[in-house]
Amino acid sequence: MGFVTGLIWGLLIAAATVALEHYGPSSEPLHISLSGNGAIAAPEILVPLAIFWGWSSIANAYAGRSIVPIALYTLALFLGISLIGPADAWFFPEAGVGFSVQDFIGGLRQGSLFVGFVAVVAAPIYWILRSRIGTSRILIWLLYLVSLGIAIVLSYSGPRDPLAAVLVTGGLVAGVASGHAWQRQGGRTLIAIVVIVIMVLAVFGIPYVQAKGFSAPRF
Repeated sequence: MGFVTGLIWGLLIAAATVALEHYGPSSEPLHISLSGNGAIAAPEILVPLAIFWGWSSIANAYAGRSIVPIALYTLALFLGISLIGPADAWFFPEAGVGFSVQDFIGGLRQGSLFVGFVAVVAAPIYWILRSRIGTSRILIWLLYLVSLGIAIVLSYSGPRDPLAAVLVTGGLVAGVASGHAWQRQGGRTLIAIVVIVIMVLAVFGIPYVQAKGFSAPRF
């Protein structure tokens, strides 16, 4: 169950990423482009959602025996996301460039970033929130705010690597949301909306403010 579901999530996200890379829309007033490199917005937003949804579903189904199914789910999600590079090279080959092992290596790097890194950040937070230490609702919502705050801090300080900021935020949000769902034993739709809102703000909102300040977009 866990492996197949994770693979489906991964394949769907990979397909969306490849499609957006070549056919994605863009909006200058909103400072958004989903084509080309902008297509990574798909895994940036959807992988934390997939981790939360999968981990919380498995935790509810397997109770205290969820470690192995969660690991298999995450591995399958990783494999699915790792097909972004190979799928892009296969369906949209560049002129004079053949399909090669490098495409698979690039895909594994993408899987390591978008799934591996995010899962490594999410796992300890999820474990803490499943324990007695993290039973406070105030702590849950504070951690959501901290997740977004970290995205802001990383985007405005240091090397200003937007991808790193989004990945860290994605890991934090995925872990907090998974723990939140475990505590509530339900209400996953609301939590999913929270995850999407935070990730959309991290991926699109912060770069917009950096580029255009707090002015409203003009169409």
